Amino acid sequence: GEHGFRKRICYQLNLYTMSKSMRIAVICLCAFCTISGLAASEESDGQRLYTENCMACHQENGQGIPNVFPALDGSEVVRGSADDVALTALIGRGDMPSFRDSLSPVELAAIVSYVRKAWSNTGGSISPERIVQLRDNL
Repeated sequence: GEHGFRKRICYQLNLYTMSKSMRIAVICLCAFCTISGLAASEESDGQRLYTENCMACHQENGQGIPNVFPALDGSEVVRGSADDVALTALIGRGDMPSFRDSLSPVELAAIVSYVRKAWSNTGGSISPERIVQLRDNL
């Protein structure tokens, strides 16, 4: 089980014989690696889902198709509130369909978070829980 795995890792790293400060450093490094891996996974899931659901209109570079589909790169909406981006995905707008029933909150959060960080955008993430709150208030 998990306890046995942790015990093997601790034994291999000799955590039991390390100084307290060294144990703390190793634990922090392991936590950092785990968090970094999760962030990378979130980004790659968001990019994959964007490619599957959004890229045909908004293009790989986020520039859209002029006078047809709006750019997401540098968009005031995308750079604004994550809630506004999520609501646009949930409700749809113009020719853009609603993804409320076709994508899960986890998938929508991954796409919104990806778009808000992609290209020249520097926005933050949104959680699946926030997507559920927004969806339930529609």
